[in-house]
Amino acid sequence: MPPLDPPTAGPRLLTALAGAQLLVALDFSVIYVALPDIGESLRFSEVSLQWIVSAYAIFFAGFLLLGGQLTDAFGGGRVYLAAQALFAVSSLAAGLSQEVWSLIAARACQGIGAGLLVPATLGLLSTFYPAGPRRDRALSVWGTTGAAGLALGVVAGGGLLAVASWRWIFLVNLPIIAVCLAAAGGAMHGRGRERTPIALPATLSASAAVTSLVLLFTELSRARTSVPVAAAAAGATVLTAGLFAVTQRRGAGPLIPTTLLRVPTLRVACGVAALYMASFGAEFYLVTLYLQLERGYEALEAGLAFLPLAAAIIVGNTLAGFLAGRWSLRALLSTAFLTGAFGLLALAVAVSVSGGYAPGILPGLLLSGVGQGMAFTGMFITGTHDLPQESNGTGSALVTTAQYTGGSVGLAALVVIHGERPDTSAFVLGFCVTAAVAAAAVPIALYFLARRRVSAHSARRPVGSDTGGQR
Repeated sequence: MPPLDPPTAGPRLLTALAGAQLLVALDFSVIYVALPDIGESLRFSEVSLQWIVSAYAIFFAGFLLLGGQLTDAFGGGRVYLAAQALFAVSSLAAGLSQEVWSLIAARACQGIGAGLLVPATLGLLSTFYPAGPRRDRALSVWGTTGAAGLALGVVAGGGLLAVASWRWIFLVNLPIIAVCLAAAGGAMHGRGRERTPIALPATLSASAAVTSLVLLFTELSRARTSVPVAAAAAGATVLTAGLFAVTQRRGAGPLIPTTLLRVPTLRVACGVAALYMASFGAEFYLVTLYLQLERGYEALEAGLAFLPLAAAIIVGNTLAGFLAGRWSLRALLSTAFLTGAFGLLALAVAVSVSGGYAPGILPGLLLSGVGQGMAFTGMFITGTHDLPQESNGTGSALVTTAQYTGGSVGLAALVVIHGERPDTSAFVLGFCVTAAVAAAAVPIALYFLARRRVSAHSARRPVGSDTGGQR
């Protein structure tokens, strides 16, 4: 893709890229406060409600790598436009759904659109913002809108439900998409380097494997587990995972290029990204259900309760952008996840003593918000640190794939832990588990980046070079 003039690769383009990331994050979390209303309207069971969230996350994770390959092959602009079109159509379909199956199908299509949109967005960002301080500032803005969008989605959902039907949490996407396309302008034109073939069989088998695994966890969480369904889901998980391994190794084109798997910073970013969403992503689910089921909050009240978390995430993102050039990424990631883990533990304590919102829940939200804001920006700076230009789309997609696959499996595991009708003790256990998952990222960052003092502003090295020494 030819470079843009400096004015074009400025505020308008960054608005389009950050707006797309905001859209993706909002649609992951905006659904939470609406789950009780949707369940009553379409007669969902409490456990089945998870599939409204998981249908989006599963297909998002499953199609990210294909989106990365398409971005590298045909250019981020074309993939961006196609993804926004699919997102618009599926959002309209979700808003008009009258049946359970049609809503889940629309959410799956939203997930596919998001899976194509994120790598296209990151590919455009990496193309038009040179490596170094300028790209890190752009990543900080992009990360702020994405991480804050997870919290703001809950707030927006509560506000919309206070004045309109749950259907508007999907229909509101249409004006956001229109603003993104208007801001993008000429940056969406152009063509990338041709590369064939695209690894479609591996993509489909990977999506099927994650879907089967979440179905297994969902069935195990029921009060009366169906052994045949659980056994079939377990068998399908093993079969599709094996099929993915075969297609990855012997297919016409690998879904994950082996050269990328040798990049240490990318491997670390993928590992902590999975733990990020399995812990901090699950926090939204736990807090929303706790406030509405245990505390009796209305949807709007629950949404407003998330405002401090959104503000704390923005603070964390900004802090990470400031520290990225001063601290090693090892120090940045470990500090971020440890801070967030303490915040989740504080929430567990608050729930166990049934304290008020301000003295009990608020401190945990603020502490976990700062931690997850720092972690979000830090893990993407880490993941893109050593990527060559021609692999930006696929490498960035790999980080986000790990993130949302971890989120899907983590959410399903939480449903197993708290069961169909969670009580206070179940919520305490849930927050403790998510705190442990977040803390697990700390030794990963400390150990696997132990031989590298990598700062975000240090010189990038090409894939395959010796990156084991100090920088």
